[in-house]
Amino acid sequence: MTLINTLRIAGLSTLLFAFAGIAAAQGPVSNDTTTTSNLEMDANVQTALQLNISTGTGGATVTGTNASGLFAVDFGNVNGLGLGTPTSGVSVAIDTTGATYTTPINLTPVYSGFTTETADVTVEAGASTNQTIAREGGSAVGVVAVTTAVAAFSDAASDSDNERFVGFRIARTEAAGAKVATLIYTVTMGVD
Repeated sequence: MTLINTLRIAGLSTLLFAFAGIAAAQGPVSNDTTTTSNLEMDANVQTALQLNISTGTGGATVTGTNASGLFAVDFGNVNGLGLGTPTSGVSVAIDTTGATYTTPINLTPVYSGFTTETADVTVEAGASTNQTIAREGGSAVGVVAVTTAVAAFSDAASDSDNERFVGFRIARTEAAGAKVATLIYTVTMGVD
């Protein structure tokens, strides 16, 4: 094959590919029954992250909405002797100085768009005047007072329920009246 024939074939091939590209997205046509148009789409994928709190197995009912991130649980009537009428699903452990009331909850991190595959959750006390009687932990007997942020759990998959226990420690010397305490849970995407 001569150089001229090679150039002709290359030029003809280039024209055929160009015409094929034009035919693939040809737009308006005359005297034909078919045409096509292409639509290119683009989007900016963002990360999304939330932490849902729900009623644990056999626990007191957690109210609130995932959309707001605001949740609550009512412990009912409690006292330092453990003789109150707590809400159904609340357990009580009594000792010589008071009673500890607990209930299980589920913490469920939900996320999308991250390159890491796990989430870490910490818990810290809110600013209520009754924070000293609030308790949190990995089991009913393991609940402790929370002041500064501490790890609740690590390496959680999206949509996985992670059981925790929350409650109140009511000393026999605790003054009667309504008590409110807040636990603040923070979900952070794990760093691998």
